Amino acid sequence: MKVRRYAHRPHLFYQTTLGRHLVSVGIVIALAIVITVLVFHFVNPRNAFDINRISMRDILAGTANTFYRMFLAYILSLAVSIPLALFIASTPRMQRIFLPIADILQSVPVLAFFPVVVVFFTAYHAFELAAVFVIFIQMIWNIVFPVIGGLQTIPDDVKYAAIVFNARGFRKFWYITLPAIVPFVITGSLLAWAQGWTIVIVAEVLHTYIPHGTPSQDLLGLGSLLVDSNARGQTSLFVATLAVMIALIAFINVLVWQPLLHFAQRFRFD
Repeated sequence: MKVRRYAHRPHLFYQTTLGRHLVSVGIVIALAIVITVLVFHFVNPRNAFDINRISMRDILAGTANTFYRMFLAYILSLAVSIPLALFIASTPRMQRIFLPIADILQSVPVLAFFPVVVVFFTAYHAFELAAVFVIFIQMIWNIVFPVIGGLQTIPDDVKYAAIVFNARGFRKFWYITLPAIVPFVITGSLLAWAQGWTIVIVAEVLHTYIPHGTPSQDLLGLGSLLVDSNARGQTSLFVATLAVMIALIAFINVLVWQPLLHFAQRFRFD
């Protein structure tokens, strides 16, 4: 019935389907935010931990903490990277000016200025913000550059059609730009999430970047548990934490990223 209804206006069927999926994704993200916040604040309201007295509950709490930091950093990177990519790719002049700057910024290793970031945030006792900010910096460029590249793949005849039908502003964004960048946002997000896992291990071990720091200043999470247990030769704790991290990565990949990658194939230009 849907195909017959939109038989003479296929773009309406296409856009209605996209809009319905985006609403569904938005609802899932909102629920995930609420759940992670509740878990973070009620299941584990503290970050202090004794590496010599770690229980399974601490590992699960650390898992919730790590996911919370990763998810918050990802939402922030998504909110910043898409407008930034649209701004850079808006005109050829903007690309000539800002694309090299963005390329230089993404080439600077995060760990190069991590000590400065940690000292700044810890001066205000914002330990969580320090970790989230570092993960955010690691993620953002993995989304910016794919989206810029995706904007370049829009065929010229589609752009000319937008001019002919006077599609401008939000209408152009909704009918042309958004469907074009959906596959690149998803693939960039997958890369960003993977990069987040590589840096979260460092981001949670704050004491190595604080002058005269001690392990008590570390944030409870999978990363800090891995590093501190390895440093103290606690093999069983290290293996248990690593197993939980691998299980979490596999769980997210199967239930989130693989369906999203399959969904992204609908919006690629052939």
